Amino acid sequence: MKKSKRARASRMSQLQLSQLQMKPLAVVIAMCCSGAAMAAGPAADAAAATAANDNVEEIVVTGLRQSLVTSETIKRESAGVVDAITSEDIGKFPDTNLAEAVQRIPGVTIDRMNNEGSRVTVRGFGPEFNMVTLNGRSMPASVIPGGAQATRSFDFENLAADGIAGITVYKTGRADIASGGVGSTINIATARPFDYNGMKATFSAKATDDTSAKVKSKYTPEFSGLFSDTFLDDHIGVLVNGSYSKRHSREELANIDGWLQDQFAVGDPRVTSSNTNPDGHNWSPRNEGWGVADHDRTRVNGQAVLQFKPFDSLVATADYTYSFYRDNIDRHTYGAWFDYGTNPTSATINSHGTVTNLVDTGSDLSYFTASDEFINQNGSVGFNVQWNPSDNIAVGFDAHHSTADSGGGAFGNNNFGIIGQNPGIALNKFFSLGSTTIPITSWTYQDPHNLSNLDTSTITPLFGQSNNNQFRNVVDEGRLDVTFKNSSDSGLKSIKIGVDVKRMTTDAKAYNSGNFAWGYYNPAYVNNAIFPASVFTKVSSCSILKGISGGNCGIAVPYFFTYSLADAIRVTQPGGLPTDGNFPAYTFKQNSSPNNDDHIREVTPAPFAQIDFDTDFDGMRFRALAGLRYEKSDVNAASLQKVPTSITWANPTEFFTNYASNATYSDVHASYSEFLPSLDTSLQVRPDVLLRASYSKTIARSDLNSMIGTTSVTSTPKPASRTATAGNPGLLPYESNNFDLAAEWYYSKGSYLAVNWFTKQVTNFLTQTTTQGPLFGITDPNSGALSTKATQELIAAGSPEEVEIRAATIWACELLRREAARLSPTFTYRCSARRPTCTRPRATSPTSSTATSTARSVPSASSSTASRTASTSCSPACSAAPSRARKNSTRTATRSSRAASSSRRAKRSPRPIQISRGSRRSPSPTTTSGCSPSTSPRARQSARPTTYRSRTSSRSSRSTRASSRPSTSAAPSASA
Repeated sequence: MKKSKRARASRMSQLQLSQLQMKPLAVVIAMCCSGAAMAAGPAADAAAATAANDNVEEIVVTGLRQSLVTSETIKRESAGVVDAITSEDIGKFPDTNLAEAVQRIPGVTIDRMNNEGSRVTVRGFGPEFNMVTLNGRSMPASVIPGGAQATRSFDFENLAADGIAGITVYKTGRADIASGGVGSTINIATARPFDYNGMKATFSAKATDDTSAKVKSKYTPEFSGLFSDTFLDDHIGVLVNGSYSKRHSREELANIDGWLQDQFAVGDPRVTSSNTNPDGHNWSPRNEGWGVADHDRTRVNGQAVLQFKPFDSLVATADYTYSFYRDNIDRHTYGAWFDYGTNPTSATINSHGTVTNLVDTGSDLSYFTASDEFINQNGSVGFNVQWNPSDNIAVGFDAHHSTADSGGGAFGNNNFGIIGQNPGIALNKFFSLGSTTIPITSWTYQDPHNLSNLDTSTITPLFGQSNNNQFRNVVDEGRLDVTFKNSSDSGLKSIKIGVDVKRMTTDAKAYNSGNFAWGYYNPAYVNNAIFPASVFTKVSSCSILKGISGGNCGIAVPYFFTYSLADAIRVTQPGGLPTDGNFPAYTFKQNSSPNNDDHIREVTPAPFAQIDFDTDFDGMRFRALAGLRYEKSDVNAASLQKVPTSITWANPTEFFTNYASNATYSDVHASYSEFLPSLDTSLQVRPDVLLRASYSKTIARSDLNSMIGTTSVTSTPKPASRTATAGNPGLLPYESNNFDLAAEWYYSKGSYLAVNWFTKQVTNFLTQTTTQGPLFGITDPNSGALSTKATQELIAAGSPEEVEIRAATIWACELLRREAARLSPTFTYRCSARRPTCTRPRATSPTSSTATSTARSVPSASSSTASRTASTSCSPACSAAPSRARKNSTRTATRSSRAASSSRRAKRSPRPIQISRGSRRSPSPTTTSGCSPSTSPRARQSARPTTYRSRTSSRSSRSTRASSRPSTSAAPSASA
């Protein structure tokens, strides 16, 4: 349903068009009725035609045809390779989503978020490599749900198409347009009141029918309106427009969040391998999950424009643009986490090195629920003056202040909880990877349980968490240019000189509550002791992923249980049993201070000059546009440097890092400069045929997450995952030398055929280097001197066939057995627990434990290195359900906002063992009282891969960009 009222080009043109349509018809009818039609001679026909033509002053073409003609004219008359899309009429753009409109252009593809166009890729270069401007102004970027914590790429989903006059894509560089796009520069032009004559008004109402919506109504409204008018003999113009859009939808997903490298050694007897990977690596699935995400999306846009023309040679424009985007997401997923080390009993690896079949010892079948709220708000206020003091001089001035804010609502942008089937009743889980289907994962359970009769009585809680990632991007920019026009008939048409000064600041904060411990799968809470059966809804797996091979009823788990996070918070906030230190009473809320706080400021003055030639060459029109732009960027990075002081062992497989309270901010400076030449030429070999050749040098600035100026260790320092990363504020931009050739044939009005060839020679791609060594004096409780000594003594004693391990509980004993088997796989280990059952010891009678370790230092090329330490076996003081030690691959990538929260989880938690900072030789850890929750959750199933963001100090390992010249600031990089 759509209602609209659109005016033609002007009231006068409407009247004239009406007369054109009616008068010839009236003349013919009159002539036929009087019989004069047959008698009239050629002279009478000519007189009638002349009279009709005299009444026609102008024919105005509007709508789609005029839009195509305008787009063709822009392409034909532009220097370089340019494509454009223009509005069919005021308030009528071809698509309601700008990204979906841009993808009509050859060489442009888009990324979709929840089935709506979000970001663009041009000529194979992704969103971070394309510059987006609004009316020629550089726009700040906002992060997308689940995306990077900081970004430069513009999200088109924030802007509605109503009120957009056109989009121009510059595929070749020019001196007078903003730098920052290796793929392209995309300019969005908004409507202006002086673009139209008189009053114009339009209003539209639509209803969207989204059949994927299952929770809320599938019918949602969209409204938009625009009003424009001029006053005082067209000396003042006012335009306002606004739009509102609502959408409900469902996202169904099956996902593996990542693949772990080399979990199986060459020659492992458990493995059947045909691996011919030239690097020799093998890759194992981290997890598998399935589920649904219900979206409730709201988008509001508005713009106000005031134009003033005191005289014909001067036009001043003030405008304000606002956008608001909110997506409330309720997620419900279920799935498996795969443990490695000694847990797998068999595996098959194909020729590519991929694990295609895996049998793993049993673990939880978990149910994950999250309540996410992502909010983006953009605002831009600008002022522009165009002045022609004479026929030969044009002066332009433009300034704007633009902001983009991304974050969550009152409770942050990601809150989640994890519960699951009691791991104690699971035997094995099986993973099978096909070539054309969703992988299959299934479980076997102790009798009488199986996948078809599991119910809520065997569900026990794990933990919850609250997170909020905030990102603010501010751009302040001013531009002044003067164009000198040549009034003579020479080939030199104009010279344009100017300067563009831009300051961009970013502020990225991450708040993490840590784990709200829910007992970490304590079997004491089965039989609905915490979660009553009434809070669950049973959902058939056959209801999701229909039409996808391996989905729907092909999912081995026939059903899953959903629950609301609000219910989970309500029943868990009072806490668990009084004796359970892993389930204290708590308040579900955000942290008051950020875990990460990163600021980057870039100031870039850019003078430029451009010369325009237009002449004839052997009877053919030849045009050339040559320019040079110089940019010098000064970068300042200030980030919160949190100094780690110790590592706490929270439960059998979970560790977290403790930090000193006196965190400081780093202050790192860097600078670089660039000369950016450009040359666009065209030769009109025929009136309807153009040949083009272009050269330009363009740049795209480095990813913001790689420019953080501090050192950070991982917040989840699990065995084999003791990592740290360091950014480099002095990273050089990507540089591209671009060559373009094009042939264009304009065979009819509004139509053309074009062929393009291009090549881009890109340098300064980001590379990362890894070093190993001590960092911050922290020791690793994974493998130390005493552990090594004990192993050597066992070997010297005659290599017994079986080693007995004694512990207070079977769970603690199992933990030690697995760790011992990992460190010394030559022995067979047997558990001997004092308690044969899974009862919890009282907090007042902890088991003594000792953990010692020695740092194994590997010196690096620089004076400072990242830390890698060793661990020993420790007996946890508090019992927990058996859990599998996990060997994660080293991760040094950036952490996505949701990956750092909803995609991580912890297992069962015994009394924490804290390893304090001390001597690198053999520090002795202390045992703390009580069982405190881990603040570092374990990666969990999610729709997007989980990576971990690390920071770096100028003292740790080095992450640099390969370049033909050295970076002006060599901030050291990352660790082990």
